[in-house]
Amino acid sequence: MQVYAHRGFSGLYPENTMLAFEKAVSCGADGIELDVHCSKDGKLVIIHDETLIRTTGKAGTVQDYRLDELIKINAGKTFSNSFGDTPLPSFSEYCAYIRDKDVTTNVEIKTNLWYYNDIEEKILDTIKEFDIEDKILFSSFNWLSCARIKQLAPHIPCGILLEDKAVKNLAPLMHKMGMDYFHPDKMLLDEKTVQQCKEQHVGLNVWTVNDRDSLQQLIAWNVEGVITNHPDFCLEYLHK
Repeated sequence: MQVYAHRGFSGLYPENTMLAFEKAVSCGADGIELDVHCSKDGKLVIIHDETLIRTTGKAGTVQDYRLDELIKINAGKTFSNSFGDTPLPSFSEYCAYIRDKDVTTNVEIKTNLWYYNDIEEKILDTIKEFDIEDKILFSSFNWLSCARIKQLAPHIPCGILLEDKAVKNLAPLMHKMGMDYFHPDKMLLDEKTVQQCKEQHVGLNVWTVNDRDSLQQLIAWNVEGVITNHPDFCLEYLHK
């Protein structure tokens, strides 16, 4: 089972910051999950929300700022800025850091509430620039973005994200669409869905797994991966 650090080691450090990514690597996480948006000038930046207020305290949306402005903004509000300056990273900064690390990056394309024109092409161009295509896994709540990324780069794995409600019997459709993975909220997963995914050769990476009971169940189901705010906890439990 692969352990992906959700927005980096976000249980202990400000999410989607270089500090959280570095701590995820140092604790031995198999992968890092992060979120990519486009700035006002069409550049790629790592942040979860479309708005800045929750993680930075700034007003407005990601699209209201140029990249050179965004990367100067401290993203440590959720930890009361106790870690000092932890600015929003550009996607290029992250790729430069991760290219010599033995870590898979789950790039979530954040187009479920707002579509950024050509974001899939821009992400792929950056990944190719840093020669890390073999270290990437894509995911999105937007099925069209998933379909587009598979059209552009069929060799790179991609997973459909799902939350809020369980749509039954999705595995055959995901297989037909060429999806390699299903990324459900742990609350939506049941044994029948697990079995259907296995029959269709669709892998499962489940989020957000931070407690022992959930982890035990997913181990029993033999899912491919977990996405967690506390990679240290999951890794220690699995090693036991």
